[in-house]
Amino acid sequence: MDSEKLDQIASKTKFLIRRRKLTPGLFLDLSFYSIDSEVKSLRRVSNAAWEDHSVIVSKQAISRRFSVSCISFIKELIGESLASQVTTTLDPTDLQLFTRVRIKDSTTFGVQDSLSDMFEGYGKGGGPSSKAGISIQYEFDLKTNNILDIELQSAVARDCTDAVAKKDDIQKGDLIIRDLGYYSGKVLEQIIVNEAYVISRLYQNVTVYNQNKERIDFQRIYHQMVENQIKYQDIDVFIGNEKQSVRLIIELLPESIYQKRIIQRNKENKSRGYNTSHEFKGRAHFNLFISNIPRPSCSWDTISKLYRIRWQIELVFKIWKSILNIDKLKKSSNERFLAMLYTKLLWICINWKIISDCRNYFYSNYHKLISLTKCFQTMGENSRKLRRALVDINFIDDFLLEIICKLQIGHWMEKRKNRQNFEEIIGLIFCKSNI
Repeated sequence: MDSEKLDQIASKTKFLIRRRKLTPGLFLDLSFYSIDSEVKSLRRVSNAAWEDHSVIVSKQAISRRFSVSCISFIKELIGESLASQVTTTLDPTDLQLFTRVRIKDSTTFGVQDSLSDMFEGYGKGGGPSSKAGISIQYEFDLKTNNILDIELQSAVARDCTDAVAKKDDIQKGDLIIRDLGYYSGKVLEQIIVNEAYVISRLYQNVTVYNQNKERIDFQRIYHQMVENQIKYQDIDVFIGNEKQSVRLIIELLPESIYQKRIIQRNKENKSRGYNTSHEFKGRAHFNLFISNIPRPSCSWDTISKLYRIRWQIELVFKIWKSILNIDKLKKSSNERFLAMLYTKLLWICINWKIISDCRNYFYSNYHKLISLTKCFQTMGENSRKLRRALVDINFIDDFLLEIICKLQIGHWMEKRKNRQNFEEIIGLIFCKSNI
């Protein structure tokens, strides 16, 4: 983004009121420097201003720039970054049934107690049980890799509340893949009304009815499947009080997994003074998925596999924490802490865009996927060059060419023995012949 655009955004958010030697562009570059690998002290940031830009600015002057308007400035830059994403799919022969494949989840971590009024935590102490905690809602489109949502909320905020609040964003042709925390009858109804699609596990407390509107007995289904040596069923059912019509995919699990589920539930119920219900024991024999994708377009096996691509977002969160250290910001003033956190999110968006464009290009040309973990590690090693490219427009092309060359060497996703490769699952979405 050029300096003129940065100045416009800074003026809009009141971050820039009068001309200073610490310009919005310089402040942003120093912010990126200060969160690289570890949060730098203000003294080191002041030194970097001189060493990298030949600008003398005191640490006190830098400290004064962290304010409410500073946070608004960086948040606006995140919005600009998301809005400027170019839609490019992994493969030109992508499946037309889904316009977007939307994967969403949240990650939570404790923050300094002084933020408890803004971001409520779970209690006293450190980590996730601290008085203050942040949950990051994150959603991206697997087909384009565009980020669809990235928002900070209190740690105690419920995922299902977020799903209801943002249900109007669901568009025709979207495929929604989320975990059970986002389950809501209202959202499911909105998905179907908007002619979108969903793959979800069946929420344990949702009642299931057969075509005669009679309640299904899962213990009975279990005995029938064992007796007839059936490993799966794909049936039409009605669920919930609204009796919404969906497909129910029933996968029979090994006895060892069933026993683990029962032992875990018995342990949880004992601590609460409850008994494990007959209904839970019946359902524990299965993996239960619901979907409204038409059978001619998507088999039961494909639905089961598509749901498992959810683990990609878990990988993203692991990268955020293990490589980018998003949950390890040092204590500081509330304004600086939040500004640094939003700066990390902006840095993530920029790196994600570069990696995604390379990933899409490589897949289209070589039908191979690069590893997100390896790519983010390499981007971290080249963060200084990326900062220069963002400041000096004449250096961008050289930097991108260098990164493209680096990501083609030793960055391919490795196949794991006895585990379906992500590349194979991607093929289910982007190759028409597979569905």
